[in-house]
Amino acid sequence: MSNQQSSHLISLHKDGLYLLNLNGTTLSKLNLPFTLPDKTEPACILHCRGMMCLTLKDNNDLAIWKPGSDEFKRIPMVIRSQTTNLLGFGYDRISDDYKIVTIIGFKTYIYAFKESCWRESVRETSLHCKFKDRTGTVVDHCMYWIADRSHTKNPRRKNTILCFDFAKEEYQELSSPMYAESKFSSWLGVLRGELCVIDHYPCLNNDICLWRPQRKGKKIMHWNLDPWTVNENVKAFNIFNVKRFKKFDVGFACIARNEELFIVVNGNGKGEDKFMVYNERQDEFTEVPIGCSLEGFRCMSIYDNRF
Repeated sequence: MSNQQSSHLISLHKDGLYLLNLNGTTLSKLNLPFTLPDKTEPACILHCRGMMCLTLKDNNDLAIWKPGSDEFKRIPMVIRSQTTNLLGFGYDRISDDYKIVTIIGFKTYIYAFKESCWRESVRETSLHCKFKDRTGTVVDHCMYWIADRSHTKNPRRKNTILCFDFAKEEYQELSSPMYAESKFSSWLGVLRGELCVIDHYPCLNNDICLWRPQRKGKKIMHWNLDPWTVNENVKAFNIFNVKRFKKFDVGFACIARNEELFIVVNGNGKGEDKFMVYNERQDEFTEVPIGCSLEGFRCMSIYDNRF
């Protein structure tokens, strides 16, 4: 896969699905040949090689769809109306096939497009943890989810990253760079073709930190700050400070366009959500003028249409 970042985001609002072009800062509503979940239902958006995997109304089915097309593939859920199971959508380059993975309890189910059916796969006891986002992030041929074990007795790690390899159909558990014991929010992203972690620490002056992995071979040994974000005045981690907001809640964060950091600042019912980008030269966030409102924002995902 190319290391060039996608210039589009998929944004789900109360009135439909939108494609945000970051280069032109325009938001276009997509015409869907299916019905998305109601605003009271959880909704998931995944993407891989130009195709999208979305949950449908009542969470009974998944839709595999390429934006702009009137056709889509409907795939029934393993368990109807299941709204908490993890979901992953990726490409197995060994078998040259797309796959969906879902985790229910300790069981993993895989839907391979060439087989056109769900099958139970590996059992994994390490799945006994809570997950921040049921959709995760796909990088190359692997799916990643942020996991939390703080609710378990004497966990080896309170925070971890679970990885599923679509080719090998097996799990790997990665260490995470989470810095504080206090409340924080994290998102997985892609920087220069590599997995990265974005943290927001409300308890530490609303700092936002960007971490990249330091590898030995394929194994992640530890996490570093990316060189292009290092500030000599900060010893522990680099800080992005949203100076316009004394108190704020980040609803989404990602790396997109020219390796820039984008965030959605929630209005929390007191105003519209703000879509912002970190300006490295000015060392602050500035609002992205997309020409329309983010009212009713529900979730967002990077859309990679390079294939």
